[in-house]
Amino acid sequence: MMIKKMITGVLTVAVLAMSSCSSGEKDPAAYNNSIITVINGSEKHITDMNAAMNGSDYAKAEQVRADWEKALNEDIKKVEDLGDFKGDATFQKAVLDGLNGYKKIVTEDYPKLIEIRKNKTPDAATESTLLDNINKAFESMSSGVNKASTEFETKYNK
Repeated sequence: MMIKKMITGVLTVAVLAMSSCSSGEKDPAAYNNSIITVINGSEKHITDMNAAMNGSDYAKAEQVRADWEKALNEDIKKVEDLGDFKGDATFQKAVLDGLNGYKKIVTEDYPKLIEIRKNKTPDAATESTLLDNINKAFESMSSGVNKASTEFETKYNK
């Protein structure tokens, strides 16, 4: 079963649509771009994980999972260090929520899914639950960040 892929193309368009007008403070386009760049880093891990799992290469899947976990810890720190935008933490919070959602599936759901498949111990109910959790995390990240990005652009692209 293929795991859904997060749609980041819409977010990239939002980066390009933001005008770059600096007022000596944080620039909204630069702030938006900094956040979206962090998010887009997870897309490679998602693609690599899908390839490893679909190819039944569970050693590779575990390596991808470990690398992704490390990258998520770094990404969460980057977004935390970026801070809010002029006192507005809505966009930052949406991204942190999404990244922490990814971290949860990378540290909890993927290890179990990899183990089930690696050991060839069929457990359709558990596997289905794990896949649902993973897909829900992707959907939540995508919709939450898309919504926050659109609201951010509307509010600060003047």
